[in-house]
Amino acid sequence: MNSQTCPKLGRNELAFLGAFALLKILIQLPFLTRYGYHHDELYFLACGQHLAFGYVDHSPIVPWIARLADTLFEQSLFGLRIFSLLAGAFAVFLTGLLTRRLGGGRFAQAVACLSMIIAPVYLRTNYMFCIPAFEEPVWILGCFLLLRIIQEDKPRLWLCVGLVTGIGLMIKHSTLFFGFGLLAALVLTEQRKNFKSPWLYAGGGLAVLVFLPNILWQISNGWPTLQFLRHLNEGTMSGISAAQFIVGQVLYLSPFTAPIWIGGLLFYFSRSGRPYRAFGWFYLSLFVLLLAIKSKIYYLAPAYPVLLAGGAFVLENVIRNRGWDRLRHATVATLAVGGMVFLPIALPVFSIDRMERFITAVTFGGFKNVYELTGDLHGMFGWKERVALVADVYNRMSPEERKRTVILAGWYGPAGAVDYFGAAYGLPRAVSGHMTYYLWGLPEGPIDTVIAINVRRSTLKEFFDDISVGGETELDNVRPNERRFVVLLCRKPKVELHSAWPRIRDYGF
Repeated sequence: MNSQTCPKLGRNELAFLGAFALLKILIQLPFLTRYGYHHDELYFLACGQHLAFGYVDHSPIVPWIARLADTLFEQSLFGLRIFSLLAGAFAVFLTGLLTRRLGGGRFAQAVACLSMIIAPVYLRTNYMFCIPAFEEPVWILGCFLLLRIIQEDKPRLWLCVGLVTGIGLMIKHSTLFFGFGLLAALVLTEQRKNFKSPWLYAGGGLAVLVFLPNILWQISNGWPTLQFLRHLNEGTMSGISAAQFIVGQVLYLSPFTAPIWIGGLLFYFSRSGRPYRAFGWFYLSLFVLLLAIKSKIYYLAPAYPVLLAGGAFVLENVIRNRGWDRLRHATVATLAVGGMVFLPIALPVFSIDRMERFITAVTFGGFKNVYELTGDLHGMFGWKERVALVADVYNRMSPEERKRTVILAGWYGPAGAVDYFGAAYGLPRAVSGHMTYYLWGLPEGPIDTVIAINVRRSTLKEFFDDISVGGETELDNVRPNERRFVVLLCRKPKVELHSAWPRIRDYGF
């Protein structure tokens, strides 16, 4: 197929790529509601009940989707997570479309799509309701539009790139990384000619315009996201070594797909791939940047589909030119086997304990702390049990005391759980100084008693003279340090809590 004269996408081509998107759905659907709500999911649902153009630690569109899911399906884990899975299926479809546009035939499209389907990072993000699930299609679509600009010399498409980028920023602030990679790709290749086009600047202006509501929200709230990012850099991200970041790229994408995306990267820097060298610099510039700032390993995940497309295109040409037809079947079989090997690592195929034993076996004990790979999954247990204990403590109070009581959570996870499951027990909404919960503040009226969950006793002593244990329980399948769950009853406040609220603010992890 000549990539410069890509034929019109017909029904057969749509059906072919749609089949892989459907395969993605069919593989993941049986596991969609295994385990329970993740603490981030509960937080997004809480944010969705406070519709705004911004939140402390994320952009607004994903909480809006959470609100839509809860409105359509009510308290349905399936109804919430199906949106992430559909976004993942769309990402698979777009990757196939990108491969086709690059010049890949059906075998190349199949290889690229299968690589997307089996990659553990995409399996995990499309299983949970999480922001990265919605970020992936944005980056792929942006790369597809850049490819069309390169092939067709249509600078007007920069308006579409700007629109997609603006929407991406409203999904996840790290879409700024996409913009950085795009800028590097233009500067370092012959595509720098686009800097002479007014359409490029018009596209940039459109991106800013779409993102403007969030910028205005940041200004009106004192730029809380910048404060959150500073805490993130000092905490979580500072603990990621260069070796972990590099090895993590191979593991997160699956060692079985590594030859494909590495081949794609080499292709973009080869003589035959020179017209598309922008994609090579796009990836390398992002790799160096994220490595330098010690970012989380998965932050680079949205940059791989364009490499998978290039690698699949190269593989197809090598097989065709050398007559290695048997390699087609071997490639598909290898990807299928690789998918089966890593499926229980990314999805809850087994119980959580059995999954950890499986991970230890297949990695030959390479992870001293298996929670590095299963921490998200442990965050899906025990929330209803926590709320039930809080309700027991709350309902043992007199009606008069309950009127002057708030439930204070140390972080957004338990706060979100109380907000989501607590109504069935007659609980009021939780309050917290953590992340966006801080901005929602305290209820009006006097507060004499606080039911505290996941708040350090040393912190509570600053505000109360009387602190006692209201209840405690042992939780199953959570992280070891979370197994003992204690509810503290705090009375005799030393200070008026409304005036002391700024001291409780916490924008870090």
